[in-house]
Amino acid sequence: MQVSPSAGPVLGDYGFVALVLLMTLGLSLLALAAFARRPKRTVPATGAWAQYRFGYPVYALIFLAFDMEMIFMYPWAVVFADIGVSAFLDMLVFIALLSAGIAYAWGMGGLRWE
Repeated sequence: MQVSPSAGPVLGDYGFVALVLLMTLGLSLLALAAFARRPKRTVPATGAWAQYRFGYPVYALIFLAFDMEMIFMYPWAVVFADIGVSAFLDMLVFIALLSAGIAYAWGMGGLRWE
C-alpha cells in the first residue's frame, strides 16, 4: 500500500487540530475542577437583590454601541467610494440599530449624571 506524498501535510494539519482540541478539553476540565472546589457562599434570604446595581448592563450597552460604531465606521469610510449606495444603506441600518441601543440605554437612565 502506497501513501500519496500529500498525505503527510494533511495528517500534520489534523494532528494540529487534535492538539488544539486536546488542549481545549484539558483547560475545560481544569476550569471545571476549579469551579467544583470553590467555597460555597451563603446568600441571605432577604434583601439579596437590594445590593445589586442594575446600572452595569446599561453602561456596557452604551460602551458596546459606541465602540462597535467606531470599529466598523473607519474601514467603511475607506471603501465607501468603491462600493457606492449599497454601502451607504448598509451603514444606515447599522447606525439605526446602534441608535436603538443608545436610545434604550438613555431611557433606562444610563446617560444621567449621578
